[in-house]
Amino acid sequence: MTERKRIVFFASDGIALPILEMLMSAPLRAQVSIEAIYSQPDRPQGRGQKVRANPVAQWARDFGIPLFQPEKLGPEDVERLKELRCDIGLVMAYGHILKQDLLNAPTLGFYNYHASLLPHYRGPAPIEAAIANNDGGAGVTLQKIVPALDEGDIVGSAVIPLDTESTRASLREKISEACIFITTDTIPRIIAGTVEPIPQSEKHVSYTRKISRADSGLDFSASAKTLSARVRALSGWPGCTIPFAGMDLKLGHVEAFDDAALPCDLVPGTVISREKSELVLATGKGFLRVHSLQRPGGRMLSAKDFLTGLKIPAGTLIESREMIPLSRSTPWPRPPKAPKPQA
Repeated sequence: MTERKRIVFFASDGIALPILEMLMSAPLRAQVSIEAIYSQPDRPQGRGQKVRANPVAQWARDFGIPLFQPEKLGPEDVERLKELRCDIGLVMAYGHILKQDLLNAPTLGFYNYHASLLPHYRGPAPIEAAIANNDGGAGVTLQKIVPALDEGDIVGSAVIPLDTESTRASLREKISEACIFITTDTIPRIIAGTVEPIPQSEKHVSYTRKISRADSGLDFSASAKTLSARVRALSGWPGCTIPFAGMDLKLGHVEAFDDAALPCDLVPGTVISREKSELVLATGKGFLRVHSLQRPGGRMLSAKDFLTGLKIPAGTLIESREMIPLSRSTPWPRPPKAPKPQA
């Protein structure tokens, strides 16, 4: 019987759990074994800021798989992979950059699941960028890791269709499912040495950037279609907000639409209310209907229930805020490092 190949998995996000479960299921469990999992350290989470494990770390503990959670990878981790006789390193949403000495440790290489069809949307926010740009499709790529950002050769991929209802959460779920297919198709070929890496074309490269709370603002001079996509892309955290009565109101479900019966010369951001239970905003092109929204510290309510408690009169002008694109054709500058605290 052929000895099973030894895998070390690097991940910190629950999006990777279906891959781990597939590796431990038939038929792959006859070909591979997970020797260890690397994940981010347990950190304070939620309103109570209780220290909790991320979903991958908790999964490793539940299954009794050796778990390592260094704040920073170092020479000892390279030695550990050698001691484990690691054949394949797999990475998805881990949170640390892997240096060349670590990449050299597995005998069959290190591979990363990236949530886009590379070379499109290299970088940290491919899911959000695909939705915000109203793309007709997204995908996931398994690539051999090189020191440069998401530039490694492609060994597997899957296409995922998008529509005007796609959100960050729904696309994450579909990407998780697509990773199962890629894993069952590609890992046996990596083991057999029959995988044929495909170099990325530099002609169609685009780059994403890290998302922050500052991305919650909306610029109503953009089209309703663009604004709707932005809200869906950033649903959850940080979410998209509108300023009103000294508060930032978080938008839930929104809808872009056109209506020839509505005035087309309104200042973008103007509130239109044809009914007391409806909130409609003028934009640079078309109109944005808000189906649900939320006060700070409150819960998401339907527009009808929300407007019962807080009136937003017709004619109110909602202030526009800067809306920086989530992707572009050239690399984003690295953010400045935080200054070290004085001794």
